[in-house]
Amino acid sequence: MARIAIFHPTDPLGHVPGGIDAIIRGILKWAPPGLEYTLFGATSDVGARPVGREILLDHGGHFFPLVSIDPNAKRTAIPVTFRYLLALRRYIRSGHCTAYDVLDFHRMDPGWLFRRDRRPQNFVIHNDMAILRDPNCDIMWRHAPWLYEFIEGRLLANARHVFTVRRSAVERYRAKYPALASRISFLPTWFDSTIFAPPADLQERNDVRAALRSELDLPETSRLLVSVGRLDRQKDPLLLLQAFAAVVAAATDVHLLLIGDGVLRTQVEQLRGELGLNRVHLLGVMNPERIARVLRGSDLFVLSSAYEGMPIAVLEALAAGLPVASTNVGELPLVVQNGVNGYLCAARSGEALAKAIREALSEATRLSGVACSGSVQAYRPQEVLRLIYENHQAQAAGQSVS
Repeated sequence: MARIAIFHPTDPLGHVPGGIDAIIRGILKWAPPGLEYTLFGATSDVGARPVGREILLDHGGHFFPLVSIDPNAKRTAIPVTFRYLLALRRYIRSGHCTAYDVLDFHRMDPGWLFRRDRRPQNFVIHNDMAILRDPNCDIMWRHAPWLYEFIEGRLLANARHVFTVRRSAVERYRAKYPALASRISFLPTWFDSTIFAPPADLQERNDVRAALRSELDLPETSRLLVSVGRLDRQKDPLLLLQAFAAVVAAATDVHLLLIGDGVLRTQVEQLRGELGLNRVHLLGVMNPERIARVLRGSDLFVLSSAYEGMPIAVLEALAAGLPVASTNVGELPLVVQNGVNGYLCAARSGEALAKAIREALSEATRLSGVACSGSVQAYRPQEVLRLIYENHQAQAAGQSVS
C-alpha cells in the first residue's frame, strides 16, 4: 500500500467553498486500491472534528486537522496559512510525518518545511502565479511576489512533478525552468459527476424549478441567475452587481442568487442597497448537493471573476445543463462557446458582462441541456484524476515520471 500525504488547510467534510478544496475532496473520494491518502488539513467544525484527532473517511483515507478555519471562509485575526504552518512544523518535529511515501502540496508554503526531505514531492499550482502582480489579485503573496518566486524556485527545483490548472502557467514554467520541462503538466479541474447532472426529463426540470421558486418565495415565472463562489476580489461580486443592475433595468422578472460567503459580504450588501437591487439574494454557503439542486432549478449561471484557472463552479453548472455568461478568464474558452452553451464577454466591465447575460438569457432555452452537459464530459473525475493517481503509483514504486 502506497501512502500519500496531502498538505493543505481544508476540510473535506465541511462546506468551505473553493476550487482547491473541491479538487482535494475529489482526490480522496476516487482514490483507487493501492493508494492510501492522508490529508493534513483544517477543521471547520471543532465539535465534530477536533483539531489533532485523526478521522477515517468514508471512501478510505484519513483526515488529520491541524488547525481550525471559519466555515464561511471568513478571515481571522491571525491568517490561517500562518497558523497552519506553525501547527505543521510542530507535527513534523514530533516525528509523525515519516510514514508516507509521497508528499503532495497545493500551496508552496507548506513545502518549505520539507525542503530537505528526499521523498518524492509534487506541487499542484491552482493558478498562473504571474497573477501576483495583477492589481486585482487577493492572494497573500501579492505583497511580496519576489519572495514567493524565490521560494517557488527553491522548491520546484526538487519537485518530482508539477501540475498546474492553467496552460499559460505550464508554458511559463517550462520556459523559466527548462530543466523541469518534462515534469510540468497541465491538469484540468473536474466536477463530481455523481452530484452534478442535468434533470432526467422535462417533468423533473419543471418540478425542481417550481420548488426552488416556492422556497425562495418568488413568482413561478421568475428567471433565476445563479453564481457560486467566494465573495472576494478574485470572484469580483461587485462587478456582477453592477452588471445585474443594468440587466434588471430592462427585465422585471430576473433574480440573482449568490451562493457563498467571504470577506466582501459587507461591501456586497452595501452595494446591493445603494443600487436598489432587492432581487439579489445572498444564500450563503451550501453543500454540493444543495448547490446542484439550485443549478438545476435556475436559468443561467453567471461569473464575474478577475482571474481563474478552470473554475469548478462553471463545470458544475454546465454539467447540470445550465448555460453560462461570464468574464473571459482562465481556461473558460475550452468549455464555453459563444452562442452554443453560453457567452463570454469581450471585456471585463459591468456593461460587457450585462450584454453577455442579456444575450444568454434571451437564448437560455436553446443553450441549455445537452449543449452544456456534453461540453464537460472530458472533465469527469475518472478522466482527469487518472493523471494524479498514475503519478503517485509510479513514484511510490520508485519509478521516474515524466
